[in-house]
Amino acid sequence: MKVPLPWKDESGLFKHGSMMMVGTFIGALCNAGFHMVVGRTLDGAEYGSLVAMLGIILVVSTPMLALQNTLAHYTSKLIKEEKRDEVMTLFLHWVELFLGISVVIGVGGFFFREPLAAFWGGVDPRLIVTTFLVLAISLWMNIFFGLLQGMQAFSWLAWAPQAWGGSRLLLGGLLTATVSATALAALGAQGVGVLVVLGLCFWGVRTLHLPPRRKRVSPHETYGYLGSSLFCLAGYAMLMNLDTTLAKHYFDADSVGLFAKAAIIARTAVFLPVPIAMALFPKVTSTGSLTDESWRLLLRALAFAGLIIVGVVGVCLVIPQLPLRILYGSATAASAEVIHLTRAMVLALCPLAFAYLLLNFEMAQQRFRWCYSLVPCAIAYVVGVMVFHDRPIQIAMVLGVTNTLAALLLLVGVITRRVHKGG
Repeated sequence: MKVPLPWKDESGLFKHGSMMMVGTFIGALCNAGFHMVVGRTLDGAEYGSLVAMLGIILVVSTPMLALQNTLAHYTSKLIKEEKRDEVMTLFLHWVELFLGISVVIGVGGFFFREPLAAFWGGVDPRLIVTTFLVLAISLWMNIFFGLLQGMQAFSWLAWAPQAWGGSRLLLGGLLTATVSATALAALGAQGVGVLVVLGLCFWGVRTLHLPPRRKRVSPHETYGYLGSSLFCLAGYAMLMNLDTTLAKHYFDADSVGLFAKAAIIARTAVFLPVPIAMALFPKVTSTGSLTDESWRLLLRALAFAGLIIVGVVGVCLVIPQLPLRILYGSATAASAEVIHLTRAMVLALCPLAFAYLLLNFEMAQQRFRWCYSLVPCAIAYVVGVMVFHDRPIQIAMVLGVTNTLAALLLLVGVITRRVHKGG
């Protein structure tokens, strides 16, 4: 029997993970560039409104990773079972379903624009409408990403999404500098970036040369998996993205602007290893069994992610002035409050990076029991902020506690399965 050498990357985890990392790093640079440009062009109130609206989009669209995971899981399963001709049936089923969902989101944003604008500190109602429209089209990216991930088309998956960051940076800088220095202009640029990505993804799917849909069959067996994934990722989304949106509700515009800058730097730094989870997912797909190979891949992925997290978190903790100066200028970097907030948010979000990898591993293997714990952790986070919100840094403190608890619970779940040999 041929024994795989420990240093051999026969699964392609490091190759595909590195490819995704490079693509995501470029995307992160574009994201940093966008916030560097608009963070200097917009005043504190407008920038705080922008980041709060982006938080809303992320809070809703992040659970839609459940759809991406569902498509990736079942596509990978069909490929392993040599049922390639059924992949397009699965894909088009969800395309048709999301046509209606997108319309509902867009129309809902229009009709509820006034009360939502009042809730978030009296922002321009047009900003609410634009936010919901951008959200509606953003959800479509998960459908395409799920198919590409399940087919392990990592070349497309690594580079196509970065067109969003590049387009948003270019157009966002142009619009806010020459047309209108408002959150509305910057958010419109994001919408255009999403449309560019969708065009590239459509092209990428065509290059896969999948057989046409065999018959009009609704793959209802995917609904249960989607529901469980959606529930778990909703909790994760709240933990990852609600910080500035909560701050917008409790603090004045200038304080929110400073908090938003710290949160953006922390999120950008801590979540650089996220693509490793995407590369791992289709390689460990199963219906519940935890094999020795899957366990080894998880340990390699955790080690890979850990090295990156230690590096970027170390920089942000030791010299937070560096990313602050690069993104927002010397004046912001000289602010003791922002420096303190940046360190606090980096520490608060760090456990969630590991939690994301463990969450994806469990979902790839159709194991959700411990993943459900993310929701009570998220609820505890919101309740904690409702109780402790005298200062912005208290949001980071509550977030750090709940994120650490979430990561530990997921780790306990995986170790328990390993001890019982997947039983």
